[in-house]
Amino acid sequence: MSDEMKQVNADDRLSAVKHRAECLATADGDLERGYAQLSWMLFEVATLQLWRVKYDSFRKYLVDVATFSKKTPGVLHQYFLTVRDLSDTFTADQLATMGISKAIQLRHAKEYAIVLPKTLIDAAMTPSTTVKDLKKLISITLRLPEDDGDWFDLGAEFYVNPEERATIEDAVRVAEHCDPATKKTISISMQRKDVVLKWCMEFLATYGGTEA
Repeated sequence: MSDEMKQVNADDRLSAVKHRAECLATADGDLERGYAQLSWMLFEVATLQLWRVKYDSFRKYLVDVATFSKKTPGVLHQYFLTVRDLSDTFTADQLATMGISKAIQLRHAKEYAIVLPKTLIDAAMTPSTTVKDLKKLISITLRLPEDDGDWFDLGAEFYVNPEERATIEDAVRVAEHCDPATKKTISISMQRKDVVLKWCMEFLATYGGTEA
């Protein structure tokens, strides 16, 4: 965390985020840079927990931001996660230069590569490289299977008591060790995806035929 981030005033930063989101909602033209900048601001709010001055959870804060922007809470959360996961590789200015759409593609690549190859970084930072070009290069470089999927927002962020936390953590550990075991060489978010899919398959296998 930078010294600049540590010195941020909570109310001022929340107001700045609102103003930025409102400006983007009414702006025309290429908004890639603007939404990358807004995403970094959301990252700061989350990292410093500035949302706590007015909200019960970061999720509720995003819902509020969504009311004066053109983006849904799910999209804003995706933007925040993108910057969070790339902040160890790129600065705020670099992410603004590449734009939010190319940043999202790099986050997807990082799910598989953990450390991004220089060829992908250079391509993302090249203005003439389109999102489509970058996506194709990622697929070729990392030898990814063809994928027509999209980001799935579970819409879940909540407080738990110690007993509930222990139950959830135990369920995660059990799922991770079920055959086939969850790979520890993939990113945390991909590990969580694997766990959730195992829960879903087990639940459907047990109760899938009990619908009224």
